[in-house]
Amino acid sequence: MSNESSTHQAGRLLVWNEKIKKHIRSIALTLVGVVSAAAIPIWQIYFVETSEVVIELASINRNESSHFTVPLDTDELALLEPYIPSDSLYEFNRQGVRGDKIDYPEFTLNTLFEAYEKAKQDLKNMALTKASLLKSIERIEAYLDPQNHQFPLVEFRVSELKGWDLSNHIDDSEALYFEEQVLAITRNYSQMAFDNQENPEINIAALKFLLNDVKEDISDVIHESTVRHERLRDDIRNIETQLNKLKSQQLELYTYFEVEVVASNTGRVSTSLRPLALMRVQISENNYVDIRLQLQNYTEQAELAPSSTNILHYRSSELNTFPSEDQALINTFWGSTGRVRLFAMDTKHNVFTSNQIAFVDNRNQKLIVDKLKEAASAYMDK
Repeated sequence: MSNESSTHQAGRLLVWNEKIKKHIRSIALTLVGVVSAAAIPIWQIYFVETSEVVIELASINRNESSHFTVPLDTDELALLEPYIPSDSLYEFNRQGVRGDKIDYPEFTLNTLFEAYEKAKQDLKNMALTKASLLKSIERIEAYLDPQNHQFPLVEFRVSELKGWDLSNHIDDSEALYFEEQVLAITRNYSQMAFDNQENPEINIAALKFLLNDVKEDISDVIHESTVRHERLRDDIRNIETQLNKLKSQQLELYTYFEVEVVASNTGRVSTSLRPLALMRVQISENNYVDIRLQLQNYTEQAELAPSSTNILHYRSSELNTFPSEDQALINTFWGSTGRVRLFAMDTKHNVFTSNQIAFVDNRNQKLIVDKLKEAASAYMDK
């Protein structure tokens, strides 16, 4: 029985071997298909469906902070007050009506430099201004002189007063008051008496009193202007020195960096950059400064879609928040020999390194122009 059983089993194995040989090609193809199906997703994840990010530094700008303001706390700077717009000197309510003068106003350096330029121009025009004011006094005296028939007081009108541009020399509200009073005396018919020919009788006494008041104000302006201009002439160089010193202080402490970056994702999967980046300023082989940058409009700009390019803008803190050693290095090497790279990271902790450009505020124009010249030369050689 044992021999018959062995013979039977051998026969069955022979049959199975024949079947396997017959279908070996189909079985092999099936196994290859199963393995491939399992391997393709892994291959896609690690070799195809990934983000490919490249970042390029386009420009570095060093901007002045709007937080840096200066009071007129020296005798020289105080001479600039007449040349500063009134909306910076007075309080205004929501309706735009001017209120009290600000006790201790502060101004941006741009405002003070503009006032300084106006002061210099005023010094040049000092003689012309004084001559114009003296001419207004002469005209007032002509109207007040009863023997001067060329300028009868009864014919004085507000148009003459406006022609003197008093608002350029005295307080605006007082100049407006004078104009309103002249109108009231010469045009308020409801308050006037009329002669036999029904012509209105102008209050000559009131008009005479008013013109004497205007003459007194103009005389005060001439005196004050002469004194102020003499002081201004003596101190104009000191004002310039103080403003330039403040300008240097602003540049060294109250500026910040704005960096423009071109970020491209050539991969097939989107990624998101983290809001913090690092700009390293390489001074020498072992000497560098790290400047932390914050991505602006983070919620809108951080995501890099597949096959896309974004223009990103980063901003640093103001220099006065940096360690003093870093401030010194930045101020020393800005615009000279420093070279910078930017380092950014995405949410998967992949770190991306930018190209290297000069540590200078030129929007990388030299590099762009050099490449354009190179392309132009290559084109002409064809």
